[in-house]
Amino acid sequence: MSNEQKKTNTATIMLGAALVGVLGIAGFGMYSMTSSVAGLKNEVTELRTEVNANAQEQLSPKEFQKAVADSLEQLAQKKKQEQLEAKYAQYDQAAEKVPGGKSIYGNVNARFTLVEFSDLECPFCKRFHETPKQLVDNSKGNVNWQWKHLPLGFHNPAAKRQAMAAECVREQKGNKAFWVFIDDVFQHSRGNGQGVPNLAALVEGVGADVDQVQECMSEGRYSDKIDQEAQQAANNGINGTPATFVVDNTTGKTQLLTGAQPPQAIMAAIRKMMAEQEEAQAEAGASGE
Repeated sequence: MSNEQKKTNTATIMLGAALVGVLGIAGFGMYSMTSSVAGLKNEVTELRTEVNANAQEQLSPKEFQKAVADSLEQLAQKKKQEQLEAKYAQYDQAAEKVPGGKSIYGNVNARFTLVEFSDLECPFCKRFHETPKQLVDNSKGNVNWQWKHLPLGFHNPAAKRQAMAAECVREQKGNKAFWVFIDDVFQHSRGNGQGVPNLAALVEGVGADVDQVQECMSEGRYSDKIDQEAQQAANNGINGTPATFVVDNTTGKTQLLTGAQPPQAIMAAIRKMMAEQEEAQAEAGASGE
């Protein structure tokens, strides 16, 4: 074989090898591209499935509006409940039930009782209202506060109507609700017989059923009780509000304080009663010896 033939064969072999290499690489490249396209198709299919699923879960405009309305209502109810709990927390020392249907704030077995005759339309009663509460709150169970109705004639019908509402609330929701309600009335009352802008809203504001309270008021269930308490005040020479009896439940002694007295005046009466009892006990001990 000549040198020229050898060169031709060698070139042919090298070209063949090159073609094999090129074809091999090209084949590999085509395989890889085919694999990538298949993977992409799978991802697209999965994405389309997910989109379709999400579309099925989406709310219609009407359903969306209802969902928003329901959410806002839940927020409103939550806020309302928080406000209600805050009101009741202010009167946490009031028992839910009190013997004899009395309206008492504080320890029912306290040594001293502040028996207040009050009118929910009286500006002086409104001013005085926080005083007995503070005394009870700081007495460590030694003082309680009893409410008695005395709606003055020139403040009626608003004063008696509010007194009846308070009793109907107490019947339905208990003693604590009674105190929360009269506090609300004082806060919203325009005073001097003008009443509150919306009595039903105050009833609802303490968690009571408005229809039941209105029925109770229409039947006049507590009209006689209110009249009897007003007569009790008259029998004791009381014709104005507020008027407060300081009662020593140990000795039975009482002292009447009229008007919106400061807490110092009430404490002075209590100290005097305690001193008188100690003096009486000392004298009894001395005579016994």
